[in-house]
Amino acid sequence: MQNQEEIQDFCRRYFEAVQAPILRDEPNFLEVELPRDVDKELIDRPYHWMMVETIYQDYPNTIKHLIFEPTVEKEDVQRPEYLTFGSLFLSKMIDSTKKRGSCTLGYQRTGLQTGARLTPVLMMTCKISYVADRCRDEIVTYGVHLGTGDVYTDFYEQVVGLDFSPEPPPPSQLVHVESPKLTVKQGYKKIRDLVQKEILAMDHTWAEEAEEHLAREREQLQTYYQSLGLVNADSTAPDEEKLTKAKLYEGELEMRLDELQKRCAPRIKIEPYQFALLYLANR
Repeated sequence: MQNQEEIQDFCRRYFEAVQAPILRDEPNFLEVELPRDVDKELIDRPYHWMMVETIYQDYPNTIKHLIFEPTVEKEDVQRPEYLTFGSLFLSKMIDSTKKRGSCTLGYQRTGLQTGARLTPVLMMTCKISYVADRCRDEIVTYGVHLGTGDVYTDFYEQVVGLDFSPEPPPPSQLVHVESPKLTVKQGYKKIRDLVQKEILAMDHTWAEEAEEHLAREREQLQTYYQSLGLVNADSTAPDEEKLTKAKLYEGELEMRLDELQKRCAPRIKIEPYQFALLYLANR
C-alpha cells in the first residue's frame, strides 16, 4: 500500500474476505457492518462483549464509518475514523489478516487451456516500517518463481484478477503441475535479499533527520538534568547526601535517555505476515 487509494482498496478486499457487508462505497469513504467475530478482532473492548454476550444476545452489529482523506465530510455521519499509515484501526486489520491468512495454497483455474503448465510461485506480503519519532508503514508484495528463481516486485497486482482453487486441476483438464526446484526457504531468502538491496538503495534522508532530532532531544534532556542538579544543590548538605542525590539524578537521566533512544532512534522493521504458494500459468 503506497497511498490512500490503495489503503481503501485493501479495506474493501479485507471486508469481502471476512464477509463484512460494505453498506456504502464512495470515494474516500466506506460504511461497513462488522460481524461480531470481526468486531472483536478490530476493536479492543472485551468488557463490552462480556456484557453483550451475557445480557444482550441480539445486540446489533457495529456500523463503522471509515474515511481516507481527513477533509471528507458526510452529513449523516458523525465522528468517522480516518485511516492512514500507522492508524490503530488499519494496524488491527493488518494483524487480523496475518492471523486469518498467514499461509495459503492456490491453483490458478481461470484462463487455463488444455495442456497448460502451472508453475509454483511463492508470494510474500510484508510490512516495512520506517520507525523514528514518527512511523511510516508500507505494505508490499513480492513473488519468487520456485522453478527459475526470478523475483517479482508488486506481485499482488499481477495476480489480483485471477481466480484460484485450493485443489489442483482435475486430470480431465490435462494440465501439468510442475514441481518446485527451489524450497520455500530458498525462495524466501531470495525475496529477503532483494528487500534488503532495495532498502539500501533508498534515500535515507529521513533517518539522517531523525538522528539530528534525536541528538537535539538528548542534548535538551542532559541540559535539563544538569540544571536540575545545580538548582537543587545544597552547600550545607552532607557530602553523603549530595552523592546520593547526584546518583539519583544520574540514574533517572540514563533511564530517560534509554527511553528516548528506543522511541526516536531511526530504524527499519521488516515484518513478513503472509505467504502464498501459487501455481500459475504462463510463468
